[in-house]
Amino acid sequence: MGVAKLKKAELYYHKSVHEQIAAALQETGACQIISTTEENQTHPAEVEALISKNEEMLADVRYLNRTLTPHYVDPVPALDRMLGERPEVTMSELEELASTTDLKAVCDKTRNVEHDTADVRLKLSEARLNVSILSSLGFFEYPLSVITEGTQTLTGLVGTIKAEKIEGLKAALGDFSLFAHDTELIIAPYDVKNKTQDVYVALLYARSVEASVKELCAKNGVSFVEIPATFKETPAEELEKYTASITDLEAKESDLAEKLAAIAQECVPTVQKLSDYYNSLATRYNGTAQSEETDCAMLTRFWLPASRADEIRAKIEAISPEIDLTLADPEPGEEPPSLLNNGSLIRPFNILTELYSSPTYRGIDPTPLLAPFFWVFFGMCLGDAGYALVVFGTILYVFKKYKKISLGVKDFIKLFLFCSVSTFIYGVISGSFFGNFIDSFVPILVPLKNSLMLVDPMTNPMQVLGISLLLGVIHLMFGLLIAAYDKLRSGQFIDAIGNDISWFLLIVGLCLLGTGMGGMLPPHFVQIGQAMAGIGAVIIFLYAGKGKKGIISKIISGFLALYGSTSYLGDILSYSRLLALGFGSAVIGMVINLLGGLAADIPYVGWLIAIVVIIGGHIFSIAINILGSFVHPLRLQYVEFFGKFYSGGGEAFTPLTLSQEYVNVKA
Repeated sequence: MGVAKLKKAELYYHKSVHEQIAAALQETGACQIISTTEENQTHPAEVEALISKNEEMLADVRYLNRTLTPHYVDPVPALDRMLGERPEVTMSELEELASTTDLKAVCDKTRNVEHDTADVRLKLSEARLNVSILSSLGFFEYPLSVITEGTQTLTGLVGTIKAEKIEGLKAALGDFSLFAHDTELIIAPYDVKNKTQDVYVALLYARSVEASVKELCAKNGVSFVEIPATFKETPAEELEKYTASITDLEAKESDLAEKLAAIAQECVPTVQKLSDYYNSLATRYNGTAQSEETDCAMLTRFWLPASRADEIRAKIEAISPEIDLTLADPEPGEEPPSLLNNGSLIRPFNILTELYSSPTYRGIDPTPLLAPFFWVFFGMCLGDAGYALVVFGTILYVFKKYKKISLGVKDFIKLFLFCSVSTFIYGVISGSFFGNFIDSFVPILVPLKNSLMLVDPMTNPMQVLGISLLLGVIHLMFGLLIAAYDKLRSGQFIDAIGNDISWFLLIVGLCLLGTGMGGMLPPHFVQIGQAMAGIGAVIIFLYAGKGKKGIISKIISGFLALYGSTSYLGDILSYSRLLALGFGSAVIGMVINLLGGLAADIPYVGWLIAIVVIIGGHIFSIAINILGSFVHPLRLQYVEFFGKFYSGGGEAFTPLTLSQEYVNVKA
C-alpha cells in the first residue's frame, strides 16, 4: 500500500544487443530510464541513427494522419475506441507491417491529390468572387471590355456611392463642361427611401477627360471598384460563363475528395497502426538515448518496482549471457519517482492524488486517507438513490459490453461505480429517489421510504448541516493528526506538538465545549472541552513565540497565532456545501417531477410529454449533479484536507511504455 518501493538498476550490455534490451525494457512497462547524459551531450551513435530514421517515418505518419483522418469513416465508434475496442496487434506484426508498407508512395499520392485539390479550390474561390462582382453589375448592359480595355477614345469606371450622394454626383457631372458629350452615368436600381445604402454606378467617358472625371468622382464620394481584366463580354454573358466554370470546378473538387476518401479508407487503418509503432519506437529510442557508452558496451540506468525485479531480471538476462544487471536501494540523498501501489478498492482513487501532485518517494501517500472521505462526500452531494441506480447500472453495462478497457480508464470508471454505492445509501436514508418521485407518482411506496429515512434535508436542513460540519471537523482533525504523525516519524517532536497536536486540542476542545453547553452532549464534556481547549491554546501561544526575541514579540506572536483559529472556522463552514449540493440535487428532481406532473394533465398527449420531461430532465440532472459532486468534494480534499499535511511535489513514475492510441499493442 502507498508508494511502491523502487530499485535502482544499472544494466551493462554489449552494443550489439542494444535494440533487444531497449525492446525488453519497454515491453515490461515498468522501467523508468534515468538520464545519465548532460545537456548538449551527444547520444550514442547507434541510438542517434535509430532516432533519425524513426523521426523521418514519424513525419510521414503524422502528415498522413493529419491529412487523411478527416476523410476517414471509422467503422469503430469513437466511444467504443476510447473504451478499448481496438485491433490487437503485436510489435512483431507491426514491424512486419512497417517493412511491407511504402509510406513514401502513399505520401506522394496523397500530396498530389491534396495539391490538385488546393489548385481547384483556389480557382473556385476566384470564380465565386467574380460571380459576386458580376451579380452586382447586372445593370450595366454594355460589354465590360469598355471598362477593362476601353477603345481608342472611350473608357469607363465602376464604383459605389451612398444613395444620398447620387444627386450631388449628377449635379457635379452636369456642371462639367464636357458632360453632355463626353460622359454617360449609369446607375443601378435602388430604393430611393434608403439613403444610406451603397449603390453601384458606372461612368463612361472620353479618355481625354479621364483624370478630371476620376478626381470629380472621388470628391463626390465614389469608391472605385476594380474590375478583373478578364471580363470582356456583358455581365450577363460573363456570369453565365463563370457559373458554368464553378459547376465544373465543384465537380472536380468532389472527384478529388472522393479520391482522398478512397485513399483514407484504404490507408488510414495501416497508418494508425504504424503511428503507434513508430511512436513506440520513438519513446524507446529517446529513453535509451540517455545511456552511456564505450567502444563496445553501453550502460543504462533505470528505476523499477522492487516487486517486479526478479521478473525483469529474467527477461533481460534471457537476451544474452553477456549482460550484467545490478540492483540497489535508493541512496539517502536520492529522490526517486513515486509509484502509487494501492489495492483494488483504493486504486481508483489514485487519480485524485495524481490530479493534485504525486507524493515524494519517502512521503505519505494520501490516497487511502482521502478515499473514504471522498466516497462519503460524493454520496452526500449527489444524494439520490434513483440516480445512484442509473449510474451503477450504466457502468455495469459498460463493463459487460467492453472487455478491453485499459486499466487507467477502468479505474476512473470504477471510482464512480464505488461512489454510486455511497450515493444510494445516502439517497435511501434521506428519502430521495429521483427527487420526490415516490411521493408524486408511487404513493404506495411512501411508508416504506419513510421507514428507511434517517435524515430529511427538505424539512430539517439544520440536521444535515450539523452532520456536514461534524464531518468537516473530523476531516480537518484527521489531517492534523496525519501531519503530526509525519513530523513525529521524522523526529520533529516539538513541531508536531506545537504546530498540529495543539490545534487538534484547541479545535476539538472548543467543539466539545460548545456542544456540551448547547445540551447536545452530557455536561461533563464541557469540562473536558475546557481542558483540551486551554491546553491547546497555551501550547499554541508558547510555540508561536519560539525563536522570537523579547517578551513583547513573544506575546504578540502568541496572540496572532491564536487569532488564526478563525481560519479554522472558515474551513469548517466550507463543508456546508455538502448540504447545499445534496439539497440542490433534491430540489432539481422535485422541479422535474412537478413539470412532468403538470404536463401529464394535457389532454391526449400529456402522458407522452410527461415521460419525455421526466426522463430527459432526470438524465440532465444526473449529468450536471455528477459534475458538481465530483468537483466540490475534490476541492474539500485539495484545499481543506491536503492543506493540513500534504504538499506533493514528487515526480510521478513514468516508465517506458508502448503507444496505444489507435491499437492495443501486445509485446
